[in-house]
Amino acid sequence: MSILLADERPEAQQKGFRANFRWKLAEPLDERRLAAFLMTKHRRNDNDWTRRPSPFFASLGQASIECSVPIAGPEALPELEKVLTAELKGILAGASAIHEEMVSGTDWRQVAPP
Repeated sequence: MSILLADERPEAQQKGFRANFRWKLAEPLDERRLAAFLMTKHRRNDNDWTRRPSPFFASLGQASIECSVPIAGPEALPELEKVLTAELKGILAGASAIHEEMVSGTDWRQVAPP
């Protein structure tokens, strides 16, 4: 089963120059889903798996993904929400593909990245 957002609109809070977002997932993260998410969120793109920083945070057993980022001002919040949601959806699509390989028994370490 894919890793899906329950709602594409996150809970958002802004305090000063920091914004916090929280997206709800359709199901809590188990060990394999969390591993797939962590492997995917740090890669640069489909061809480059070198680590990159990621503002997204998730933990085992939770049905949410959180993100905390600096923000210029309250007027930037709606646009930042759209950008982060789009990035998260891309990460979850890649993580879902890796999760499916794990569940199907395919050795994900031997499979080319999606």
